Amino acid sequence: MFDILKQIWTDDTYVYAATTDGLNIIDLASELAYAHVTYQDGFNSVWSDESKVYLATPASGVKYIDKTCISGSVVSPYELMICLVDYLGYPDLLSDQVGYLHGNNGHMVFSTVSGINYRGPDPYYQRAEGIVTQSSKVFITSTGKMYYTTWSGSTWSINVKNADNQDWTVPDKVYQTGTFLINSGVDILDIFITEGTSSTGVNNTIFVATTSGIFVIDEELDDGETYYTA
Repeated sequence: MFDILKQIWTDDTYVYAATTDGLNIIDLASELAYAHVTYQDGFNSVWSDESKVYLATPASGVKYIDKTCISGSVVSPYELMICLVDYLGYPDLLSDQVGYLHGNNGHMVFSTVSGINYRGPDPYYQRAEGIVTQSSKVFITSTGKMYYTTWSGSTWSINVKNADNQDWTVPDKVYQTGTFLINSGVDILDIFITEGTSSTGVNNTIFVATTSGIFVIDEELDDGETYYTA
């Protein structure tokens, strides 16, 4: 129903599609539009937990809708704008311009134009400024280990912050384009992490979507595989 797709998220019942015109909610069983939230500025990113659907906005911080408010029809999808609620904004966030968000097991991380914000299950807040103002995608594991991408002007990086390390001066680990793990001259479009799937079953596996295919990194071995598109 809406225009340019920015991101999708899925739970057991619905597909949530963040677009430049708002949020599409698609019934997973029928694969048909079920409801929507019209929002003039659109949404950049979407993620949901058991009770809420969180939405990153281009200029108004983070908003959410309660899942109990979701109702609709595949024949005539309902408008749920009335359900939209403010969640976080400046100064709790470094900026109201939020490009991406992700959560896991009570942890949430937000990428803004002024840096990255972390919110924990306590809840408590943590901020990262400086180089992370160039961050575009963020991902957090169930333990609070965080991954975020940055662009230096010539090189893309995947940066890793361990859950027990609140020193943001430098990342705990960096994977850059132009190394044996990720080719030079490619753009990193997205990242996804599976937990406990490294060669030892302890560390994680990083899946990196790029303009030249998929790169898979084993954190335990610092080794990887490449699956090219061409």
